Amino acid sequence: MIISHEKISSFEKLLPKSQFVRTHKSFIVAKNEINYIEGNRISIQNHKIPIGQTYKENVNKLFK
Repeated sequence: MIISHEKISSFEKLLPKSQFVRTHKSFIVAKNEINYIEGNRISIQNHKIPIGQTYKENVNKLFK
C-alpha cells in the first residue's frame, strides 16, 4: 500500500496502460499480479481488491 497526497489519476497517467489497470476509484493494479476475478473483486495474493462499476468494463476486457 502506498499513501500519497497526489491524486490517483496522476499516478495512473504515469503508469504504462499495457501493464496496469484502474479497478476502483482508490486502486490501480498490475495486470500480471491478478490471480483471478470473482464477482466484483480481484484476487492478488491474499488481497481482495474491489472493482468499481465505472471500471468494470475495462477489467472485463482483460480476460476476453
